[in-house]
Parts: sequence; C-alpha cells; structure tokens
Amino acid sequence: MTLSIALASLLTLGLVVIIHELGHFLFCKLFGVYVKTFSIGIGPKVLVRRWGETEYALSAIPFGGYVKMAGEGMMEEIQDTGTGKERKYPLGTEEGNREAADLDEDIPLNRQFHSKPAWQRLIVFIAGPLFNLLLAFLIYTGSIFFQGIPHDPVTTIGVVKEASVAAEAGLQPGDRLVALNDMSIDHWDGFLLGVFRPDEDLGPGPHVFDLRVERDGTRLDIALPGPDGEGGGLGFSDLESANTTVGKVQKGGLAQEMGLQHGDVVKSVDGADVHSFNSIARVINDRPDQSIEIIWERGGVEMRADVVPQLDQIAPDRSVGRIFMEPLQEAEKIGLGRSLQEGYRQTGIMVGYLYNGLRSALSGEQGLDGVGGPLRIGKAAGDMWRWGFDRLMRFIAFFSVNLFLLNLLPIPVLDGGHVLFLIMEVVRGGKPVNERLQAIATQMGLIILLLFMTFVFVLDIWKVTGH
Repeated sequence: MTLSIALASLLTLGLVVIIHELGHFLFCKLFGVYVKTFSIGIGPKVLVRRWGETEYALSAIPFGGYVKMAGEGMMEEIQDTGTGKERKYPLGTEEGNREAADLDEDIPLNRQFHSKPAWQRLIVFIAGPLFNLLLAFLIYTGSIFFQGIPHDPVTTIGVVKEASVAAEAGLQPGDRLVALNDMSIDHWDGFLLGVFRPDEDLGPGPHVFDLRVERDGTRLDIALPGPDGEGGGLGFSDLESANTTVGKVQKGGLAQEMGLQHGDVVKSVDGADVHSFNSIARVINDRPDQSIEIIWERGGVEMRADVVPQLDQIAPDRSVGRIFMEPLQEAEKIGLGRSLQEGYRQTGIMVGYLYNGLRSALSGEQGLDGVGGPLRIGKAAGDMWRWGFDRLMRFIAFFSVNLFLLNLLPIPVLDGGHVLFLIMEVVRGGKPVNERLQAIATQMGLIILLLFMTFVFVLDIWKVTGH
C-alpha cells in the first residue's frame, strides 16, 4: 500500500510540476531567453545533465521546480538556495548587483530576461499556470474520449421521497421511465439532464414535464413539475434509481475484503431491504465503526458478510462510514468534437469550484482545515490509484487546476507576484519597481510561503496519523 502511495504521489507531483515548468521553459526558448537551469525539485541537485546551454537537474526536494533564466533578478538568488551556489552578497546592493552582472557577463544582453518586452515576460510568467490548466483540459477530454460519458443504466424508480413533488405527482417505486416530453429515456442520467439541465430554452418560470412511465405493464402519462429555480418543484433527491448493482470496488478496500465484486446485486443492509444505491450508502455512512450485515446476490446465489465501515473524511467538515464501492455505471462513447466540448465544460466547472473554495479559505469564510499538503496529496493520490488509473488521472487534473489558481495569487515568489511587479512596471511607464524593494517583497513572500507550508505539513501529519 505504501508503494502505491509513493508511486501515485511521484506521478501526480512529477507530472504537474514538469508540465508547469515546461510552460515557462518553452516560451523562454520561443522568445530567445537564455535558460541556465531546468530543475524538477528544489534544493541540492541529485542528477545533473547539460544539453546545449541549459543544465537539466533532478533536485532533492520533490515539491516544486524552477526554470532559472539569465537576468531574472531576485528569483535567481532564491533558486540558488541550497544548491551550493549561494550568492555572497544580496541582490539590490551595489555588491550584489555587480556579482549578478559578473555571472551573466558572457551572456548577450538581448538574451537576458530583463531585456525582453513586457508582453513577452508576461507570457513567460503565466505560461506555467496555463500549461497546468491545459493539462487538466487534456486529461478530462482524453478520459471522456477513450472511456465515454458514464451514466446510471437503470430507468426504474427505486425510491420516491415521501411528501415530495414526485410523490404528489403520482410516481411510485417500480415505475419504469419511458419518455420525457416525447423524448425516450435510455438511462437515469438522461432523465436527470432532461429535467435539471434541459437543452431547449423553456423560458422563465416553473415548468411541467410530460413524463411517461410503465407500471405493471401499463403506460401512464404524468404531469411532473420541474424545478422552479427557487427551491420549489422537483428536487434532485426526490427520486432515486433502482440501481443496487455493484460497479467499481476499490482494491484493498473493505468491500473487496468482504468479497463484493463488480456485478453483485445488494439486497439488504443492516437487516433492511434496499431499493437504490443511496439507500445502501445512507446506512453505511451513518454506521462508522459499527458492524453491519450486507446480503447480496451473485448469479442467483445469495451471499452475506459482516463489515465495519471505516470513518473517512469526505469534506473538511464531514466524515462518514465507507466500505469503498460504487454503483454500476455504463459508458456512452462519443466523438472527439463532443469530447473536447465536455472536457472544456468539466475544466470550467473545476476552475469555478476550486476558485470558490480558495476564495472562501482566503476570506476566512472557511477554515484552512481542508488545505492539503504533500502527505494528504500523496494519500489521496494513492487512494485514487487503488480505484484505477483513470481515477488517478482525474485526480491529477484536479490537482493541476489547483496549481493553476494558486500560482496566479499576487504573492511575490509565485508567478502571480511576478505578474504584479510587471503590471506596476507598465503603469510606471516602463520603469521597473526598485530592485531592492522587489528583493525585500520576494523574501517576505518566501518567508510567508515557507511558514504556510510548515503549517500545512504539520496539519497533514495530524490528519493522516490522527494525532
């Protein structure tokens, strides 16, 4: 298990860091900037190879990386920290500036970063974060193209919420969904999309859908009020599909250990019959650290086992019991054009979701309890690996969007801080911000970042070890 976590962590961190630094590197080369070092990791260099004018390094501390450009100023000094090439004098002093000039005396001025136009420097700064965003888009698109769009294949209602709009409309468990507004329903997700995200412009106000169902061999037409946008009408949880078939089972998880397999049909949990996968989840979620019996059927043979759900944190403020299995899903294969559209849509959804979370954390609306450092990132990556390689890749996309947003924060030492200094330079009519002031601000930003990383690392240890 530890090996899977280590491999998944290296793949996650390695891929997003390489892609990020590759963004900076490629645009440096495009604009003719002299790149001294391309490093994966920071601190002491473990492996070093030189191709052409650039030194390529694998450094000891695997959290991050850098592209060291000639004439970059304060960042060169920071990048040299821990490599054995520390500067004798701080940049911004007369001695420090002379020392930096001596280091670059053999490099033509027009190839030094500070000599490039502002728009080129801006592109170099933001290329790293943008490549992280591009990586997420490519992963989402590729996942959809090669695997298809997953959906719940069942069209039969398993549970109708009491006193809900669906119950008042006359829907009952066992009804099979046939058509919505004369459009056939092929799977449960098609029904949900038709009601909660209709393709047609229905205009403002509450809407009533013409729903056709089959009950005991008879077709019935039911007027189903849709959501009205103000919490009224049909709710997302009013209906649940009659899907109790096991789909994915996590390797090494409790469900696998107790013998559950893909295709098993769960019949009862804790002595109560279940008619939807949410019915199964509700009992398991509410019984962490308590023994429950699960009865399932495989090929007409009834099987049973006892299991103690594991308490698992699924949100900063919520932990539930889990046995690590998911409902059966089927995939609808689609073409490249629609895959690109869906990849774009999913990337946009993730950017919006993580932006809101970051804004809440920075504004104090939400605590920093949900912020994960290297240990929790590694644990999460390992968990995704056990679900399958496709799930790990989606986690990498999620993590890459995180880095896209974090690196654009206007904090000196991050890409967003460089962009801030550049904007100030443009506003000042092309006059750069005083180098000593940049040095002090960058050093303060580095100290704040190191303190934050220390806090997150301690929080990681406390969360992962439970102490």
